[in-house]
Amino acid sequence: MTYDDIIAEIKSNLTGNADKDKAYLIKQFKMHNLKEIHLELGRLLWDLMSDEEQNAYKKAVIQDIPVDEFIKSVYSYLNYGDFETALKELEDYMEILPFKFREDPQFDYFYFNNPLEEKLFRKYFKTPKQMKVIPFGDEYPRVFYLYGVVLMNLSEFDRAESALKKALSYNPVSGEILSTLSALYDGNYDLNNLKKTAVEILKFSYDPREIAKAYRDLGYCYYENKKCNISKALYEQSLNYENHPRAQIELQLINSYLHIDETDIKKVLNNENIPANINDDILEISMFLALDFEKKNLLNQSLYFYGVLYNLTHDEEVLTKINDLKHRL
Repeated sequence: MTYDDIIAEIKSNLTGNADKDKAYLIKQFKMHNLKEIHLELGRLLWDLMSDEEQNAYKKAVIQDIPVDEFIKSVYSYLNYGDFETALKELEDYMEILPFKFREDPQFDYFYFNNPLEEKLFRKYFKTPKQMKVIPFGDEYPRVFYLYGVVLMNLSEFDRAESALKKALSYNPVSGEILSTLSALYDGNYDLNNLKKTAVEILKFSYDPREIAKAYRDLGYCYYENKKCNISKALYEQSLNYENHPRAQIELQLINSYLHIDETDIKKVLNNENIPANINDDILEISMFLALDFEKKNLLNQSLYFYGVLYNLTHDEEVLTKINDLKHRL
């Protein structure tokens, strides 16, 4: 029998009695091995369930899904622009699954993507309670980040900001979360928060694209406040990290009516208390980690942090070290 014949026969045997039909469909699961038939049986069974049974089923399924697999499934919806489905999945997940790392009277929980972020956090932040680091891979706080991203795309800006700040509370040095918040503030023309967030990105980010965007955001803030010479310096500084079309366009616009000599970028930024260089702590910690992992013969980890250093400095000696380690792998 073909797939269509099998499904037609199964449907013809349904009686309209929910309990009998559910028992019948469950038997059919055991009789057929084809995945497509199981999917259709699941749909038929779902339609027969009460709201209470559907909720119990969803809870059982969600509890069996590892958080990293759930996050991948949400990203698949985001990649197709299906934000409504992503929102429903996230809200079901957060409602059903008890969050492991909620506020605790004894501990403050944090999640970091790598040792660099953890060391930066420990240097710049103090916790009133005992600090506990969520194990790598237990990415429950990322659910809040994705929730914020989805809400942003659905123009639920207040709720998005709340979700992103919740995600940031688990990793205050995350350039990714800070950059997403800055995009939200940019879209809402919230120049005050946009400027504050950009400065935080310059303090903690080790991604050249995030750093470049932070300088562009600051350039935009100063331009809107009619401080075009400072804006020009910021857009020029951003080009040291990413040759982005927006910076080029804004500089052409400013230069078309602002006739000034070559800008002393560092002097202008220092006068505004804006970092003109990469945070020394990021460079020092990255070098320490690269050397430490190399000493332990953990070459992939060492390469990662040498890569961080090279992307930020374009130091030829670091590039030589990277090539040397690649040959040793």
